[in-house]
Amino acid sequence: MDMWNSRGNAGPPSALRFAELYARALDRLGDPRPTQRVGAIHTLEVLAQDSPMHRQAIVDVFCAILRGPAGDDVPVRMAVQRTLAQHLYPNMGAAFWAGISVDLTGASLVDLDLSGCRIDGAFTLDHAVLTGQTKLRQLTIGGQFSLQAATFTEHVWFERSACFGPVRGGAAVFEGDAWFGEAMFAAPVRLPGARFNGHAWFGNCTFRARLELGDALFRRSAGFRGAVLYQGVGLTGTTFLGPARVSLRDNAWNVSAPGWQIVVDPDNHSVGQLLWTGHPALVEPTPV
Repeated sequence: MDMWNSRGNAGPPSALRFAELYARALDRLGDPRPTQRVGAIHTLEVLAQDSPMHRQAIVDVFCAILRGPAGDDVPVRMAVQRTLAQHLYPNMGAAFWAGISVDLTGASLVDLDLSGCRIDGAFTLDHAVLTGQTKLRQLTIGGQFSLQAATFTEHVWFERSACFGPVRGGAAVFEGDAWFGEAMFAAPVRLPGARFNGHAWFGNCTFRARLELGDALFRRSAGFRGAVLYQGVGLTGTTFLGPARVSLRDNAWNVSAPGWQIVVDPDNHSVGQLLWTGHPALVEPTPV
């Protein structure tokens, strides 16, 4: 096959040649032999690497594969996840794919690891199911991050990540622990109706716009110690079944909202626990 690659001597293909190679790769994705299907992924990867103007279209193909039925073609799906992670890592130099959006709406993902990656556009996980541990440490997202109704079946790590667009996570479900420590959010973060069934840690996060947690449910502990919220937080209808720890900042509690008071820790007066007092009959106070 007269194939070129980014280290070959043919250079990027002409538009006609690109279309031919692209069509062949798509055909091979339907081949019954796993080796041919995985090979097609690598062909598409080379096409995207050498044709920047077509990268988004090929990333869209990769995302469509991951949106297929769960359990189908595991080798191909894992090859796609690895390929995306590799080319979204900014330290890859010329192999980094800048300006890309990643739409994984409804996708089934296993052990997703985008730690240290950068997505310049939007990152969408609406209605996705993420099984295994999800690692998004030090991930940078330039556009909107949407995870509405997504389900994380195990622990998720989002520590020291940065979101420059709005975050939309209504009805998201975190079955394991959710670690957001030291993350930075430049735009509004909305998590209405989210369910945190494990521990939730927002310690030392920076929220430059408003954080909305209305109707969210925290079944275990929630930590906000050291977090900075420039535009406050919405806690209407929020339920904490475990301790929700906050801390003092500039002689004021870093997290507060109407109807909530702070129960000060007797052993450390710079730390407190949120307690709903708007309707005392609805809550049974939890000892600090």
